[in-house]
Amino acid sequence: MALALLAAALLAAAAPAAPGVFGTAGALDKLRPGDPLPPGRAIELSAARGECESAQIAVRAARPLAALTAEAPALAGPSALAPALYRVATVELAAPSGPDGARGAWPDPLVPVRDGFFGEPRRAFPVAVPAGRLQAIWVELCVPAGAAPGRYRGAVRLADGARALAEVPVRLEVWPFALPATSAHTVTFGLPTRVGTKALGRPDDPVLARALAAALLRHRVSPHGLSYDPPAGDCTAARCALDWSAYDAEVGPILDGTLVPGVRGTFADARVRARDWEAPLADQVALLRAWREHFQARGWEGALWLYTLDEPKPGELPALARRARAAREAGVRTFVTSEPRPGLEGLVEAWAPNLVFFDGKGPAAFPGARRGGSGGWDGRPFWYASCLSHGCDELPAAGRARERMVREFAGWPGYEVDRPGASVRALGWLAERAGVAGELYYQTLEAWTREPWRDVRAFAGNGDGTLLYPGLPGELGGANPFPVESIRLKLVRDAIEDRELAALARRAGLGGLVDRLAARLAPSLRGFPREARPWLAAHDELGRALAEALSAPRPRGGDAAARRAPADRRGR
Repeated sequence: MALALLAAALLAAAAPAAPGVFGTAGALDKLRPGDPLPPGRAIELSAARGECESAQIAVRAARPLAALTAEAPALAGPSALAPALYRVATVELAAPSGPDGARGAWPDPLVPVRDGFFGEPRRAFPVAVPAGRLQAIWVELCVPAGAAPGRYRGAVRLADGARALAEVPVRLEVWPFALPATSAHTVTFGLPTRVGTKALGRPDDPVLARALAAALLRHRVSPHGLSYDPPAGDCTAARCALDWSAYDAEVGPILDGTLVPGVRGTFADARVRARDWEAPLADQVALLRAWREHFQARGWEGALWLYTLDEPKPGELPALARRARAAREAGVRTFVTSEPRPGLEGLVEAWAPNLVFFDGKGPAAFPGARRGGSGGWDGRPFWYASCLSHGCDELPAAGRARERMVREFAGWPGYEVDRPGASVRALGWLAERAGVAGELYYQTLEAWTREPWRDVRAFAGNGDGTLLYPGLPGELGGANPFPVESIRLKLVRDAIEDRELAALARRAGLGGLVDRLAARLAPSLRGFPREARPWLAAHDELGRALAEALSAPRPRGGDAAARRAPADRRGR
């Protein structure tokens, strides 16, 4: 191992100098084609076992590059650990996403060297790069849960055809603790697999449906919706005969944690047909009770919710109350994307208002909410992002209407392509500060009914509801179509992992440090820092403090608070 480390260090030291050809940046930086080269000259990352961290290499040359390639051998270190490489592609945006956006070419799709589901080589490289144009390369290091802690070193080799350009040093520190494969906090995004498989050219293909779901699970997101097909058969108070085989084949691998090994889906919505809501109350209760009993038998009971009538209007509240009463009698929890509403007291287990509702509020604004030590749902609210993060209407060119939109919609966190990476990364620490139990997002394939590579706009926002792109073999190689991940989906995972680190730190007695970092990074919903450095610094500070706290010997005797005190002091 020592010889391998020495060889890697000598290799990095001998890398040809390439001033003005490459620079490095973090995952939060949106590197546009006309940007200057970032100042970094190496990639340096820290991560827990079970965590993924990313950085970028930017390449720009004074003369055209006919065939830019990038390759990354396995890092030298205590365990086998190889980087994954992606070519960062751009989408052309005709209009900005509200006050914080901008038109033009923006980076977002990540074309992999090898896709994460089928394992097929894809057409990421070689790629022609015009003179003076910046081309970004995404470097991702996912640390296996069983990897040995310690320091790892290697390099990413850049070439233009047979001509070597540079070797970019890569250094990784793996901390001696692991994040859980299934996150403690539920983050669930809608995934209409029928839309996805049709856009990929194989309607209703179950393998492609699983590939779509796996793309979310690999980023710690639990998919919901899927085919939306209820189990076959009928269920009434007199006779309940449901065939769960097709449903279980579709959803089982997600909820059992076998689709992405060890990663269990944590949110499933009971699928109830419109005609079933017109049946007598006793029949509705029997149907929902059958859902609960089936989920209990399969070991999925913690994931089941009745999620119906999204963003209910006032006229829909009586119908929602009737459905919630049936669910309560059947023992199924009700999830509503709304702030608390009169007439639904005692009927709704989880409210999920838009995140803008939380401005100046905390969990205490919600009946029955309490902070839980485990990080799981415990009566606290969820929240969700929407077009209210940028303004759901087009931004006027001038005048008072524009001034009003800027005043109301500038600065919120959200998932649009043409906004700072911190707008996504902030959601983890903002959720920690607000004390919410989890997050819901309505859609991940919104633009797939048209051409998302050319038009990703919805609700006046670029990428609103679209976090994946269709990867077709004719354009990107391989035998199978596949979902192309986005920079924003990677940042969603980073935000979730930030919160997972915070949950581990609280359990290790570092709650004071977590609260101080949350106050620094998330003083308000629109007050978070936009630059990358504070987020990376907080991640490393928390990880190192947690590594120290978990490795320190515990004193004998005393209560739990006394045992936590030394670790908490080290975090200050």
